[in-house]
Amino acid sequence: MQSHENSSTLHLASLTRDLQSRDERCRANAYRDMLNLAEQGDGKAMFQVARCLNQGIGVDADSTRADHWLRLACVAKPASTDALFTYGMSHVMKQRAGADTSKGIQYIERAASAGYVKATLELVKLVEHGHTDIKPDLRRAYRLLANSISSHSDVALYAAYASFVERHQPITNLLDS
Repeated sequence: MQSHENSSTLHLASLTRDLQSRDERCRANAYRDMLNLAEQGDGKAMFQVARCLNQGIGVDADSTRADHWLRLACVAKPASTDALFTYGMSHVMKQRAGADTSKGIQYIERAASAGYVKATLELVKLVEHGHTDIKPDLRRAYRLLANSISSHSDVALYAAYASFVERHQPITNLLDS
């Protein structure tokens, strides 16, 4: 089973690289193959199909179909962390009809808890500074960062943690009592 997963991951990476080609025929073929993987239930491929449809990569742009594949990528098993983050941010930034900030935060939290560093950093920023319907909460932002560095080893997370602690000295007022 492990070798099948590795093969699938390599194939997906190759197709993703082909989507960046300057050759339109190569991009179209990569989109077709990516769509095939997406139709088989691959969440990462679903996200790439959504991206292609949204940006017109290898296929004519179609925002309605792009949104359909983005939402499917969020419920795939496993879900695409890129899709969870993108969908969540579209709610937070009020870029979609019926945008719901709390729903957006839930999707971003799912991406962050799955180890998507970009989602963690953006979530901390939203919670630290607040945004539209989100009130600033320094304790929660600190806990998000502290928990993320204890479960994921990443240079960007450590840098964000150090910067956060430096900005909010003394840190003792953010520690749980």
